[in-house]
Amino acid sequence: MKLRISCFFFLSLFFFSCLSDSTDDNGNVTPPLIEDDFPETRLKWGFMNKDGREVIPAQYDDADNFMQGRAAVRMGAKWGYIDRNGETVIEPRFRAAYAYKEGLARVTTFSDKTGFMDINGIWGIEPRYDEAKDFSEGMAAIVVGDSYGYINERGQMIIPHEYDKAYPFMEGLAVVERSRLYGVLNKQGEFVIPLNYKKIHVPKEGLIRVKQDGMYGYFNLEGEQVIDFKFPMAKDFQQGYAPVKENSLYGFIDKDGEWVTEPVYQNLWSANDSLWCAEKNGRFGVLNAKGEPITSFTFEQIYSYSEGLAGYRVNDRWGYMDVNGEIITPPNYILIWGHKEGLARVATDEGIFFIDTKGKKAFHPMKRDVRDFQDGLARFQE
Repeated sequence: MKLRISCFFFLSLFFFSCLSDSTDDNGNVTPPLIEDDFPETRLKWGFMNKDGREVIPAQYDDADNFMQGRAAVRMGAKWGYIDRNGETVIEPRFRAAYAYKEGLARVTTFSDKTGFMDINGIWGIEPRYDEAKDFSEGMAAIVVGDSYGYINERGQMIIPHEYDKAYPFMEGLAVVERSRLYGVLNKQGEFVIPLNYKKIHVPKEGLIRVKQDGMYGYFNLEGEQVIDFKFPMAKDFQQGYAPVKENSLYGFIDKDGEWVTEPVYQNLWSANDSLWCAEKNGRFGVLNAKGEPITSFTFEQIYSYSEGLAGYRVNDRWGYMDVNGEIITPPNYILIWGHKEGLARVATDEGIFFIDTKGKKAFHPMKRDVRDFQDGLARFQE
């Protein structure tokens, strides 16, 4: 009975942790609807260092991770920013505040207008947009009325707001949607791929996945189709190979669209920049960049790699393996999270611990809730 209660506690903690990490398309917390949505809470957030020592007291009603030396924090219904010493650098006065990206942070006022602030709290772009996304490659998608366009870091409208959806720039290109059809723009607002397709994914390794009439093919960055529409499902290229589906099974093709590994897997997904996770006959293993197995297919589940280690499950318990498929820790944990900055959270029968990359216990945080390290600090709730 004691073990069942412990498991339920950790599963509940994991579930609510996922809920409180609910994010928008840019990985940020969804803002409140009105100022009164968030009264002061009894449980507060603070930050600890890698020794498990509290360095910023738990005094905030909510908090985001540190990025570029700043963290967004909420007092009551209002968001502002603190530095790594816990000093308030931008007073809480915003309806929503997001992490710094490319030197600018998105903030939304209580007038429901969004702009961008620099790291010193000076407006880089005044709050005049109905909605905005973070900067990527020097461009940010913004909303005026009901339409998306793009601005540069000086707030100049580079691409007019005339799209129903707009996605971040990657490899110099951005996917846009209008009237349920997708196309691809360059930074001058010129169409590289016209608005003719049912689905387009962001570029990866110089190729773009495109869906038409229920089948996937690939275009290059110049908008030329290089692989025909012939796969019912396809994923992005990695190290020159991409998983595609045929007859309900996945295999790998090269950039010429030729098979290099026959379709024998129920599922394939990226494990890191050079490895793949695969499912075969209900069991999981790891493949190298070319689709060759580096582990046996004996695992109940495998997570993608984080800092060179991947979680695996055997007999309903979790452990970690390295990029060679070597077992680093036995499957001793109820739940695990990925390593961040050399430490990972694990749930044991004794509680939540941080462990290092060798599986050695670093410290027991002794907090109601704790999150991963970023910029050398981890947020906690007590």
